[in-house]
Amino acid sequence: MIEETTDINTDERNRLDWKSVYPPEARKEIRLEAIYVFIIFLLSFGLLIANYLCVFSRLLAITQPNTIPFEYIIYFSSSGMLGGTVFGMKYFYRAVARGYWTQDRRYWRLLSPFISMTIAFIIGCMSSIGILTSYNSSKNTWAIVFGFFAGYFADEAVGKMYEIATFIFGKTKKK
Repeated sequence: MIEETTDINTDERNRLDWKSVYPPEARKEIRLEAIYVFIIFLLSFGLLIANYLCVFSRLLAITQPNTIPFEYIIYFSSSGMLGGTVFGMKYFYRAVARGYWTQDRRYWRLLSPFISMTIAFIIGCMSSIGILTSYNSSKNTWAIVFGFFAGYFADEAVGKMYEIATFIFGKTKKK
């Protein structure tokens, strides 16, 4: 006998309550945002694969020894975008499913993958000049993993960068 579980959903909907609570106009906007996020997801994966195949280095005629640092930064940036996109996808489907999707958060949902990409790019640059180091920091897989986490946790990364800047430059005094 199969036991039914009722704690599988967190949106407080009853079993077999399948119709959307969103009006048709909202469903259309949600669908367009989902398509956008999926395209950004594919783009970030495509950038990783193209970089792995050295497409950008060949296209821009970058030669040794500059190829490795260039590809390393591309790994950071594209995996950061991937991390930010995955975070955004998780947020998006939860907000929609729980009835919290709003138009007011659209700019955050659209821009967060690019913010994450930028944060990962900067962290990649910090790593390449030795500010951030790891035993495996010269490996491309390290750049992908670290870039993904930097993108996924971009909000926390910005907070940590603020702490570092405050330590280095001091805190601004209020007038």
